[in-house]
Formats: sequence, C-alpha cells, structure tokens
Amino acid sequence: MLTTAQKQGSLIQMTGPKRGIAFHCDVLLEFDMRIKNGENKGDDTQLIDGMSEFRGLLMPWEPTEIPINGNCATVEMSAALVSNAIAATVEVIISEAHGDFDLSLSSIVSVVEEHEFQLFHGSAGDWCGARRFVIAVTVNTMLHLKFMLGHRCSNGNIEDTCSFKAKLNGHAIHQTNFEAASILTKVTWAAWPHEMFR
Repeated sequence: MLTTAQKQGSLIQMTGPKRGIAFHCDVLLEFDMRIKNGENKGDDTQLIDGMSEFRGLLMPWEPTEIPINGNCATVEMSAALVSNAIAATVEVIISEAHGDFDLSLSSIVSVVEEHEFQLFHGSAGDWCGARRFVIAVTVNTMLHLKFMLGHRCSNGNIEDTCSFKAKLNGHAIHQTNFEAASILTKVTWAAWPHEMFR
C-alpha cells in the first residue's frame, strides 16, 4: 500500500502491486487459497498465500513436484520445461446429460516420457457449461485426453480417450457419445509469440 501526502495531516491511500515492483524471472506464479466461511473475504480461512518464481533454463525437463507450504495446508504442484512447446486450448462441453454422474478428465502429454495430469475430477453437475484448459505440448507429439464417467451407485466406470496431434495452428473437434451424456471436445493450437523469447 502506497501513501502520498495531499496536504498536511491528510493521506491518500493508493493500492499498489500485491508483491514486489520488479520482475526478474520467466514465470511468476502467485497464489491465494482460502476456505470460504462467509460473505466477506475477511471471514475466510487462509490456507496458502505466496508466490513462486521459475526460470526456464534452470527448470527440470521432467515434471518435478514442488510443495507450497502454508500455515494451514500444503499444496503439491508439478512443474517442467516443455521444449518446442505450443499452446493447446482444450474446450469441453457436456450436453444431453442424463442424471448426475462422476466425471474425471486428465491429459497425457510427452515430457521426456508420457505423463498424466488430472484436469478435473468431481460431479458433472459442477461442470457448468463449457470449460477451458490450456496445456503446453511439444510440437508433433500427441495430446491424449482421457475421460472417465461413473455413477455413484455403480461399481464400473466408462473410459474413453481421444487423441490430437500437436501442430503450429488450427483446431480439431472430437465428439464422444456416452450413455450418460455427450461430450464435445475442441482443441485449438497456437504457437507462442516469438517476441516472448527475445
């Protein structure tokens, strides 16, 4: 918080950056995770609050777990350097849903070797229309999206995987029809702007 004198005995409060005024890293991840307890932000319980810096040349090639410790909780995060990466914007729309069911969505990408990352796990009722995820993928490799559906009263899960080849631009669409719902997946490819790496 910055303050400046307007006249003698009077101060004007000016909101500034939450943390720091200089940027010396490739990626800055800021987090503020709370448990909602009421209508006001002040009523919420703070779990973790802070930031992490990442420098591309110093990052590992394989996903490495990084613990983020707070006063009341610890969050595990994975980070890796993806070479020759392009951005895949994955949009998923659920329609014609019949009843409530559990849904799990994960992405499988090649970072040195294939790794699976969970994007969503919960009730399909919490999905609320279209959801978008941005995934870094090495060009000319495959992006696999794995869907798993199951009813709470059923022991078996239904699984389906759709695959997309990473390219510099364009998009691809895949429609999956389950008994419980129809899932439309659209992947849009975009190369990172060159000026980001100058």
